[in-house]
This record gives sequence, C-alpha cells and structure tokens, in this order.
Amino acid sequence: MSDISDSLRNTEQVLDANALENAAKAIMTANRVVVFGLGNSAAIAQDAAHKFLRLGLSAQSCSDNHMQAIIASHLRRGSVAIGISHSGSSKDIVEALRLCKICGATTICITNYGTSPICETSDIALFTRSDETKHSILGMSSRIAQLTILDSIYTYIVLNSDKASRQAIYNTEISLQN
Repeated sequence: MSDISDSLRNTEQVLDANALENAAKAIMTANRVVVFGLGNSAAIAQDAAHKFLRLGLSAQSCSDNHMQAIIASHLRRGSVAIGISHSGSSKDIVEALRLCKICGATTICITNYGTSPICETSDIALFTRSDETKHSILGMSSRIAQLTILDSIYTYIVLNSDKASRQAIYNTEISLQN
C-alpha cells in the first residue's frame, strides 16, 4: 500500500500541470481520440476510452499492435493519439505514435519519468514516477498513477465543458440507468 502512496506522491512531483492541461484541452477539442496500450497498459487504455466516450467524445482504445499501426496511419490533424507505456520503450506503442505524428495527429504519452523513446514521438509527455517494477512485474503502482492522470484529464474536461458536453454526460448517465 505504501508503494501506491509513494507512487502517487512521486507522480505529483514530476507531472507538469501545464502539460496536463494542454493534454486535456487537446482531447477536449479532438475530432477523434485513440488510446494505445499493450500488456498491463491495455486495461488503462480501455478505461481511458471508456471515460472519453462517456463525455460524448469519439474515442477508442486499441491493444493489438497491427490494429494500432492501421489506426495510426489514418489519424489526421484534429485527432489525438495517446500512448501508454510505463517503460516508454514498447516498440509497437512508440511506432504507433510515430505514425500518428507523421500523419498530423497530436500525440500524448503517459510514461514513467525519464528519457525514453516514447517521449521523442510525443507532442505532450505526462509522467508518472513509480519504482515498483524493480520489485514486481505486475506494475500495480504505475497503473494507479496512470489511471490518476487520466482521471485528472476527465475531471478537467467535465469542469471545463460546454453545454453540448454536459448534455452528452447527462445522456450517458440516463442511458446507463435503464
């Protein structure tokens, strides 16, 4: 439990508030949002797309490397691609973001603090700081930190949304009550 608390405190220290706000604004105004994740990051990507769909955004997650390449090749200006990789070295995620960037999409990464290949392909880098992968292959603390970043983006969008977005949120809540 202290690993999770430490990870959240450390993430708060390395997370750039301006980068977080820029990411939220880009997502908020995107015509399409795609979230890429493999392995442990796949569930995080799916959760992010789920949250964005609730806001009425055109969002999807993708955890298949071939599909990531196909989707990436079709994203254009006005789209946002988010790559989630704790190591920042997942070659398929890095390559998908590289393709997205070439095609004109805004690229965002969520990765552990430090220099990594994913940062080179990202317009906006959002950092976690978790050392638990030295102790566990499950990466639980980093997952909690990644989810917290995505929850912060979701909250920013909710608090700064226009009437149409608030209506989409309402419509989502009503549809789920049936």
